[in-house]
Amino acid sequence: MKRLIIILIGAMVCFASCKQDLSDQFKDPSKVDPPTGNLFAGMFTGMVYEWKLYVKDYGEYWWENDGNTISCYSQINHRYITSRYAWYSDYGDLVNENGFYSTESGAMSHFNAHYTRMKEWAIMRDGVEKLTGGAKDEVLVFFQLATVMKDVWALRCVDLFNKIPYFDAMKGNLGVLYPKYDDPKEIYVSILNDFKDIGASLKDNYNKMSADGKALFTKQDIALKGNIDQWVQYINALRLQYAIKLAGVDESTAKPHITEALANLPTTDLMFPTYTTDNGGGGGTWLRGVYERSFVHFMPDLLMRNMNFADSSYNAGVDDPRLPVLVMPTKYGDYRSVSMNTDSNARYYDAGDRYYTAADNIDAALSQNGKSEYSIVTFAMNAPNFPAVMITLAEVDLLRAEVAIKGYASTNKTAADYIKDAVVHSCDFWYAVNDLNKSFRPDKAVLHPVKSTGDIDTYSNKVRAKFSAQTGIENQMEVLMQQKYIHLNISNQYELFAELRRTRHPLLDPFVFNGTVMKPCPERIKYPSSELQTNQAEFLKVGADNNYTTPIFWVPANKKGVSYYR
Repeated sequence: MKRLIIILIGAMVCFASCKQDLSDQFKDPSKVDPPTGNLFAGMFTGMVYEWKLYVKDYGEYWWENDGNTISCYSQINHRYITSRYAWYSDYGDLVNENGFYSTESGAMSHFNAHYTRMKEWAIMRDGVEKLTGGAKDEVLVFFQLATVMKDVWALRCVDLFNKIPYFDAMKGNLGVLYPKYDDPKEIYVSILNDFKDIGASLKDNYNKMSADGKALFTKQDIALKGNIDQWVQYINALRLQYAIKLAGVDESTAKPHITEALANLPTTDLMFPTYTTDNGGGGGTWLRGVYERSFVHFMPDLLMRNMNFADSSYNAGVDDPRLPVLVMPTKYGDYRSVSMNTDSNARYYDAGDRYYTAADNIDAALSQNGKSEYSIVTFAMNAPNFPAVMITLAEVDLLRAEVAIKGYASTNKTAADYIKDAVVHSCDFWYAVNDLNKSFRPDKAVLHPVKSTGDIDTYSNKVRAKFSAQTGIENQMEVLMQQKYIHLNISNQYELFAELRRTRHPLLDPFVFNGTVMKPCPERIKYPSSELQTNQAEFLKVGADNNYTTPIFWVPANKKGVSYYR
């Protein structure tokens, strides 16, 4: 213990000029309480819990779900639209911002948040450079994992904006106040190499820590509780995820990353609790956005037709077992989605298929809704139970399936087997999430379905057979992306938006309004307006790409200009 104290004092001396009160970094001081002076451990914990990274943000989600932004244009959820919403006549406009748009408070906010909320990484970087020997051994793991989190956020920004400042970013203390916008492919390659190096050295660096240092890491690691093996697996999963995106434009660079990452991937869902006591729709996390925007969270036809088959009722062993846990039944006791043909919607709406506009009254929703909303129990009223998700087994299964489909590397199973695994793991995940809220209205059994392993096995084999019947990569990717849509749904709209643009799957339904058929294909979002004021010279160099129609670099050449509509 004496050795650790000496090391901590040394670290504190290195940061004598840093006056920031680190307690401000912690969202719940009763849960996160680093020892005084341990800046590396404290900043690491603050970064893990920084909202928008793993804990999704209320305001961001609220703004991205008003009916004209990412989730709705990706057909993950939507309003129950008829001609009463006159502004939807401009749904196809991607040029004048009358249709699709991004907001400074929504997805666009990730741009500035990446630099401001990960700024502790730069402090840690400068501090590590001043340390040697045992003092450095005690903190290097914290810095390496901080680098992973900073890089994850950068990759997400590339997926939204394409070019971003990266290599010269976070160097204000070195006099670099106006960083250039970098080539997005170079950013991807650099970060994949970061992941490779960190994944290979992380456990060795952990083993160099003292017993007290390891105990401190376990305490401060609110995500994985000091499980260094799971951190390595998580890094490999990230490496696989983003190498697959790179592979569409640079297969030779991506393949080694894919092959190496496949060797050690997560064996369980990686997630952690959100440390908030808010519930009942009042929480500050994204679930509050679901609660307040329930009228935008109807299930689109795109998802429903891949979950519900024989008729509108739920038929165990025939329909997707996730249907009753993800979606609420209508007032008719069955499941009905909203169409992207708003003219046909009008017929049902005018006939009385109306809905209760809020999520505050489950009885009213069940008795008045003529269309199915996402489950209030699983989502809107599930704070603080809903976990902060890093990555799930089902996602990893689907990544492995794509590797097998495209022959990027040798795999232990066929793509069809991975697809089956994904369905099983997804069912397990969503039933577990629903069960976290089992105390909410237990009298409503329809909202708390009981998991049947037999039904899940039957259905997963059905999806496996559907996949196996497909010929050609594009048809197989359609089935894969249908499953990714069902699994991630409203819980990870940004990743689905990225995957839709990258793969051009699943094929969306054309939007029809007053007889006009529209097929808008947003390719990116715009930079925040603040860039014009704070980094004008560099921003103007990329100004020509500041639109909704310039593809992200990872869109393969043969996919550019290809519609992702039926």
